[in-house]
Amino acid sequence: MQGLAGVLPAEFRAAGQQPLLKLEIWVGAAWINLNNLGGKNYVQDISISLGGASMTPRPVEGTWNATIFNKDGVFHPDHPTSLYKDYLKTERRVRISVGAMYGGVPVYWPRIIGYMDVPKFSAPDMNVAISGGDYMKRLRETELRRPNNYWGDEEPYDSIDSEGRVGVELYADNDAMNPADDGAPPYNNVANWVTTGGCTFVHQLLAGPYFYVGKYVSITNWSYVRHPAVCNVVAGTRYVCTFRAKRVVGTSVANVWVAQDVGGTLTPCPALIEIGNDAWTNYTFYFTGIVNGPLIFTLNVILGGQQFRIDQISIHAYTPYWKRYYELNGGFATPATGPYYVTLDSGAGAIPCWQGEGDEDWKYDADLEAGPDPPAHPAKIVYFNLNKIVPRGGVGTVPGADNLVIYYFTATSVVDVIARLLWQAGVCDPTTDEPYASENAAKTRIEAQAPIYVDPAIDIDKVWFEAGTNCLNAIKKICERCNYRFYFDYDGYPIFRPKPTWVGVDFTFTDPKHIATISTYQDQNEIKNRIIIKGIKQADAWNKEETMPSYLTGEASDGASILAYGERTMTINNHLFQTQVLLDAMCVTLKDEYHEPKWYSDLEIPFNPVPLELGDNIQWEEMLSPTLDITQEGIIRDIKIDGFSVTYKCVLK
Repeated sequence: MQGLAGVLPAEFRAAGQQPLLKLEIWVGAAWINLNNLGGKNYVQDISISLGGASMTPRPVEGTWNATIFNKDGVFHPDHPTSLYKDYLKTERRVRISVGAMYGGVPVYWPRIIGYMDVPKFSAPDMNVAISGGDYMKRLRETELRRPNNYWGDEEPYDSIDSEGRVGVELYADNDAMNPADDGAPPYNNVANWVTTGGCTFVHQLLAGPYFYVGKYVSITNWSYVRHPAVCNVVAGTRYVCTFRAKRVVGTSVANVWVAQDVGGTLTPCPALIEIGNDAWTNYTFYFTGIVNGPLIFTLNVILGGQQFRIDQISIHAYTPYWKRYYELNGGFATPATGPYYVTLDSGAGAIPCWQGEGDEDWKYDADLEAGPDPPAHPAKIVYFNLNKIVPRGGVGTVPGADNLVIYYFTATSVVDVIARLLWQAGVCDPTTDEPYASENAAKTRIEAQAPIYVDPAIDIDKVWFEAGTNCLNAIKKICERCNYRFYFDYDGYPIFRPKPTWVGVDFTFTDPKHIATISTYQDQNEIKNRIIIKGIKQADAWNKEETMPSYLTGEASDGASILAYGERTMTINNHLFQTQVLLDAMCVTLKDEYHEPKWYSDLEIPFNPVPLELGDNIQWEEMLSPTLDITQEGIIRDIKIDGFSVTYKCVLK
């Protein structure tokens, strides 16, 4: 109720009340009353169907209709001079109140606040038909799009390219062999390379795109050129070295090898490349660091009178293909419960990667593979198909370098999910008349509606909704998961609460004449005596291709109800059920709720709409005979207002 308990019963019994209606629209920064606009009442009739806590978890949208008298066409959008010509338009905010005069004082009870659909002008009767919904309308009209249809966090990774290179470029000398660009700036030096007396090593200018290269000439036999510290390496770490080279003069081969100083002894790493082609050729070799320290790079030939060119030397840490994965090891601020989206790079330049079994897809393995042989790996890894071309990453290195960003699920409370849906849909905060500024602002408003709001204390490991799902259907799934109800109250406050139960009388109709008619009946359509819930898929496409999809499934039935009424099945498909225990428990809860038909009473109130809400508990007297009155109690499940007439649908206690 709207804070009038204790006052309203006495006022309701008063005679001579004058009914009132008020339809307001939000224009600029103020509410404009169409019942008193320029001293005129433009509202002809109003009907309302209120949303609220229904029998099922499906959210019920409040709706309204009104007819506006368009005298002299003042509301028509093409009126040349009217100040009101843009008042009636789609998505205009609308608030409708109903009340009465008490002792000459108008008392209004807001009944619905929401948004206008498309107004329809008609001539020559000069009317405008307007209609709309409560704030639920925003949720119904807002669809979720990737990646905002997922709930979680994100982490950047130094991406491992298709050749296994990891991290930053280790060869950092700005000389003629610079792997970035030999021409800009002109790295026309080989200052750090040391030659023996029997050879020369200088830079040479060539035509682009590789402008400067290293020019090696052997004058005597067994000559060599060497860089004593081409980069620093780590003991036990695997590396890859690439370069391009060619023979220009001679028939001998040149040898390229790397080594380290181990206790004063030059110790070659197990890697050797022979250069013997007369055309530019790309070479690759792999080695493992022996000790922590400098890497020594050597080029030598056996015979004198030979010439070679070398260019684009590049050294990186290296990861073999069976170790090219990215760990979601739970070490983040919020532990990961599985990935849902992967991009190369981030921000505006992000390139989405897709999940599945295609040649360029990514996959996820949640389980540890102990080995000892490859592909041994830890638990919770993301990896790519080997055919996927992944550019080398390097956080904070070359501008525009591609980095991997993994978006991952985190255990999320159902209240946080609803709050973000309100924020994404642009629903207004009733205290500011502006859309919620953040998810947290919406969550604070939901939680402030105590004691109606009760925290369900439910976290869901993987929250997502199919792309194209509207926010209203997303909230329906949340309500199914909790057996909760969601709606907006008469003033636009978001209500998230357990299903209403009988907790005591909120309001009593104290005189039979307050109620015009009472209709009592059962609704067999609501009988559900076999409940089947299908939950989350257990074998998704990101796992093994040969695994057939399977779903968590639970079932509960009532044999006596099936015998009495025939089998009536309720099937729920909701991936937010993610554990068997909770799924089974909900099957039993729903079976107990729906296996027997309920009794209902429709109460038609002829005059004054008492400001009650769906879910309120009411009491009234019903005459069965001139000498027999009974006391009835029920929970309001539906409210319809047509002008000043109100119908309450109640499920009997």
